[in-house]
Amino acid sequence: MQAGGAITRRNYSFLCRPESQQPADVDWSALFDDPSKPLVVDLGCGAGRYILLMAHRQGPGKNYLGIDVHKALLDRANGWAAARRMSGHVRYLQAHAVLSAGQLLGCYPGAVELVSVQYPDPQQRRQRHMVGRELVEALARVLKPGARVYLTSDFEDTAAYMRNAFERYGGGCFRVDDEVHTTQRVFPCTPLTPPGAAAVADVGSGVAATGALAGTPVPATALKPPLEGEGGESGGGLSHGTIGNGGVCEGGGSGNSNAATVGAWSERHRGDSGGEEEEDLLAFQGSWQEAGWLEENPVGAPTEREVYVEKASKGRVYRVLLVRR
Repeated sequence: MQAGGAITRRNYSFLCRPESQQPADVDWSALFDDPSKPLVVDLGCGAGRYILLMAHRQGPGKNYLGIDVHKALLDRANGWAAARRMSGHVRYLQAHAVLSAGQLLGCYPGAVELVSVQYPDPQQRRQRHMVGRELVEALARVLKPGARVYLTSDFEDTAAYMRNAFERYGGGCFRVDDEVHTTQRVFPCTPLTPPGAAAVADVGSGVAATGALAGTPVPATALKPPLEGEGGESGGGLSHGTIGNGGVCEGGGSGNSNAATVGAWSERHRGDSGGEEEEDLLAFQGSWQEAGWLEENPVGAPTEREVYVEKASKGRVYRVLLVRR
């Protein structure tokens, strides 16, 4: 993150603890009154207010689940749900979202309707990015056709990185939701600078100095640190090498591969040491960028950060909605 103009690294060593990696087997009947209802999931839910607002607006016809590693935030959010008599269909679980998504969502009795990843930390080094190959392949395995994935950030390169990860690693299992992207207002994606020629922002003038964005205004939100406690589960991603041919749908494995993933991730990221870099997905030349970014929220409930960025700072939010084929 940026602090006083300098790049500092957060210590995510607590993510190597067993309790931060995988939850115990979930008894869905004990968690929800009716586990056969469609499920809405927010990965890296932070303070959890988005899930509460979504449940309030859409009603008890669905179940709502927030997943994060920060127990104190989740305990408070579960208390909010109980105080509002919503705990029968709104719950929060402590788990490492990347390592647990396949296990948790794969055993849910009902249909998983929507998975959202919102405002993960816009990290300079992406080996710990929440959305990467492991998460994309896990969701491709367990989500059924028609399930949707909502990705959003107020940093365009972060949103593009997440979108490109699904196009690159999804094995053809996902597509941009054309129904939404053609009926709602969109704005075009900015051509991003490839690795080795990153744009340098002149903070004083607010103008990109070099690279593909040279001479263009830098959004005000790009010069501000992320809000505490809101958005994605920072540090949730894993590092990978490049992958070969074949995708999840055609040649991907089935079942739960979390145990091996936990061990590999723990060894790679023990303490605050770095890992091997994942290929830079900002350099990936896919076709989904042609669909543009959604001008308005397509899921019916904003996060606090979205309200702050668009209303208070007059910034821009970058949104894309995907659907499982």
